[in-house]
Amino acid sequence: MSFDIERRGERLQGLAEGIDPAHRDRLARGEVPIDSELDLHGLSKRDAGPLVRAALEEAYQQGDRCLLVIHGRGHGSELGPVLREALPEWLTAPPAGRRVMAFATALPRDGGQGACYVLLRRRRSR
Repeated sequence: MSFDIERRGERLQGLAEGIDPAHRDRLARGEVPIDSELDLHGLSKRDAGPLVRAALEEAYQQGDRCLLVIHGRGHGSELGPVLREALPEWLTAPPAGRRVMAFATALPRDGGQGACYVLLRRRRSR
């Protein structure tokens, strides 16, 4: 799965290939209701990656459409926003990337540059 990823300062957004940009735009405007959230505060990059992948899969299996990932702004880290910088890879790499349609930095009301909305594909019933 290929993604178009844009970084503008502290803002981040991504869109899976073949997905209408209107989905990403609605997400970035905070118009998609948040179904679940994952707070990564205090975790290392090594520990956070598997949790993000597991949360994406669980949210997808539950039929959630929007996951809010709270990664923080890196104020407690000597290395800066390590989790924010790693998040695009976790969201786009297989197998998690097959579940993600788009992602965008959250609005201030939901954590601003310290959080990211993730729009998941609809789960297909079997």
